[in-house]
Amino acid sequence: MTAAIEGRLHDLSASRPAGSHLLYLPSGKYLRAIAPGYRELLADVVYLWSIQYYSSYDAGDRYKYLDHVYSNVITELDPRYEDPYLIGALIMTMEAGDLEMGLRLLDKGIAANPSDWLLAFEAGFYCYDTLHDYPRAARYFERAMKVPGVHPLVARLRAEMYDRSGDRRASWKYWLEICQSGSDEYTRQVACRHVHDLKIQIDVEELQSAVNAYAAARGANPPSLEALADAGFVERVPRDSEGSAYLYNRATGKVRTVAHPLLRRSFD
Repeated sequence: MTAAIEGRLHDLSASRPAGSHLLYLPSGKYLRAIAPGYRELLADVVYLWSIQYYSSYDAGDRYKYLDHVYSNVITELDPRYEDPYLIGALIMTMEAGDLEMGLRLLDKGIAANPSDWLLAFEAGFYCYDTLHDYPRAARYFERAMKVPGVHPLVARLRAEMYDRSGDRRASWKYWLEICQSGSDEYTRQVACRHVHDLKIQIDVEELQSAVNAYAAARGANPPSLEALADAGFVERVPRDSEGSAYLYNRATGKVRTVAHPLLRRSFD
């Protein structure tokens, strides 16, 4: 009889859904109600348990209720507790391979901790380094930049993300700010090189666009770049970062520069 009962209990245990034991962990909202005055302590306890649990590779189903543990339990118990957002997002993205889950957790942390720049930085870095979603990364870095005391590195990443997103004017603006007021000489020099290259890229792209518009409207390439300003296709013809005039081939309609890039391989 005892053997039969043990066998039945084993069968029932084996038939439970993966990760079902975590279903007994109530939502943080309910735990806060039944443990008034101890929610921060309870959040600590569950968080420390979670680190041990999710570092055990023997539990094959450990990620099934990962979102529940961090989003519905720990961060509900103590929304201002920074570490669970960071570690939870790390487990979600690097271990469970669910970047969007990690970003949702960080979004929750950002909303609950508006004076903390690190959470937005982490989200931006995941978007940059893992997703390669540069516009999204730029938005997170913008959020981090609004927090007093943000690390200077974030300003550089923000400027670079706008460049990679194709918004060179925004990138040039932010690199120029760093060039003019960077925290150290090396950083200022690197920023000024970005400013040098970006200005030339922006100028060449805008002049080339104006040449194309002129040719489409007039049926022929403009006789010179100055003709673009005379006809109102540009406000003025700029000079490059080194003070030299841009070169223009009337036959091909191509605009180019005599300057050499300081950071990029080519302006072409």
